[in-house]
Amino acid sequence: MAHKILILLSHPNASNSVFNKYLVDINKNSPDFCFHHLDKSKVNGLFDLEAEKKLLRESKALIWQFPIYWYNSPASLRDWQDQVMSPIVYSADNFLKGMPVRVVFTAGAAAEHYTHEGLNRHTAEEMLIPFEMTANAAGMKWFKPLGFYSCGPDMPKAALEKAAQDYENSLLELL
Repeated sequence: MAHKILILLSHPNASNSVFNKYLVDINKNSPDFCFHHLDKSKVNGLFDLEAEKKLLRESKALIWQFPIYWYNSPASLRDWQDQVMSPIVYSADNFLKGMPVRVVFTAGAAAEHYTHEGLNRHTAEEMLIPFEMTANAAGMKWFKPLGFYSCGPDMPKAALEKAAQDYENSLLELL
């Protein structure tokens, strides 16, 4: 069945992530979204290239969703880019050209840590420039990242609900 937006979730501990688990749980039955958990999709460290291509071909837009780990994505997304994107992008049939793509990230730290004056000395958007460069190299249509901060286990239910609405709206912007 074709879907509109493929969400590649890169999270080694998604079942214990209050925020990411909540987003998946409330949206998993939507016909607009297909959640694909990268950490559960590898066998012996490898992705099934043909299966991954099929998911991409059935999609109109792509989301790279992950918690910021050491100022980057978890390893499964980087592995996916190497194993799946590279063979597509560097082939004569780069069917990713023109596909909308957006990063959706979560951070346990508060937003003020991701400022030039804050603990990290850089904004999250600056940390994500390599993803924009990857999208540009692939000929994809880059959309500004969407970030959620202070995503700890004690995140209030009202904040989760508001974030979930922002999340759904930002994803549907890609269509």
